[in-house]
Amino acid sequence: MASKMTASVEIAIPQSAEHIAPSWVQLVLQEDLPGITITEVDVKGSISEGEGFMSDIVAFDAVGTRNGTSQRFSLVAKMTDFKPLSVVWGGQYPESIRDVHIKMEACEVKFYSDVVPELLSVAVPSTERKPTSGNGDGKSLPFIDTSFLPKCYFAATDTSSMLSFRVMENLKTQGFSIKPNIQPLMSRAEMMLAVGALAQLHGLSHRLELLSGKSIPEKYDWIMTMSDTKGPMAEITYLYQTNVKKFAAAFPDQAELVARLEELSPRVIFKEDPRPRLKVLSHTDCWVNNIMIKYAGDAPAEVRLVDWQSLMYNPPTYDLAFLFVFNTGWDVFYNHRDAILAHYHRTLQETLGPGVSSGLRDYTLEELKADFKADCLYGITRRLSYPVSRPTDPNLLKMIQEIKEWGFI
Repeated sequence: MASKMTASVEIAIPQSAEHIAPSWVQLVLQEDLPGITITEVDVKGSISEGEGFMSDIVAFDAVGTRNGTSQRFSLVAKMTDFKPLSVVWGGQYPESIRDVHIKMEACEVKFYSDVVPELLSVAVPSTERKPTSGNGDGKSLPFIDTSFLPKCYFAATDTSSMLSFRVMENLKTQGFSIKPNIQPLMSRAEMMLAVGALAQLHGLSHRLELLSGKSIPEKYDWIMTMSDTKGPMAEITYLYQTNVKKFAAAFPDQAELVARLEELSPRVIFKEDPRPRLKVLSHTDCWVNNIMIKYAGDAPAEVRLVDWQSLMYNPPTYDLAFLFVFNTGWDVFYNHRDAILAHYHRTLQETLGPGVSSGLRDYTLEELKADFKADCLYGITRRLSYPVSRPTDPNLLKMIQEIKEWGFI
């Protein structure tokens, strides 16, 4: 059954949004906010965005007091009920996909309940990080506190009803939003924020490994692996082949390039990399619908990464290649790539902090750039395996042509 994130108090999962009551919310919040009393809960309703077929995100406000002071919290309940999902698939919910979805939901619950506290426990306070040599433009970048994901107060799965439930801060009420209509991250500043968030995730997971003496797979044997894609591989391959055909129809003068894309197979790209490469805890699904940005006027100021169902243990450039190939335009990919990768590398080193003298500490920027270029093949295959991949986008054509010039297609 369900349990509190800290496992100190067992808390049942509400079976619907209507069951979110003041007494239940008080139990959820009191671990982080001792002495809290919740007197009122106002359920606002669903605010799900993006694909929205796996989870329903319901906003609610909680009002109460703590230490004699009035308190108000804007929260969301992220709920996943696998029973209605068969409707999405026309009553034919493939068992292979269902099994992967169940594992993905369990993965996110365990990430928030088990992994996040450990990552934050080894984080180096920004005041203790040593300054680096700037951002490549002769300007210093401010230290970024570890805030690449939303605050989660409760995460659990009811094994009897197969209902997953998470309670998190409502990022929308804080000014965060996803890009509308699956628009790519068209600015260098937006990409800087996104790669900085990935650098924090990667750096903290590597720091945790070195300080604990255990690898991520040893510590968390439930994280997703490439072999977990074998079940729905037929569906993934079909999407890839369909999108390659759309690409071919949109660019009829690119017969040679299309032939090379047709030779690729997700089965080959998605298999475990046998080479002895440095690996980190990876988001693996860092695309625009999972990137929430807060703006100060027109300038992007903060970022949060959401939807942590697909965690894997991968080379760090897998996340970066997918981010670039799926989420940028040609200008950012071609003209600002080196500066963005340099920012990632600096943030990674800052996040590693003191007491880390091996592994990613010795990973040079030039090695990072070389791995990124090679792993862009993974990024292309991942993008073309998505239902919303935009295979007719001229920016994608330019990126694939550039990657071909690098000798990796």
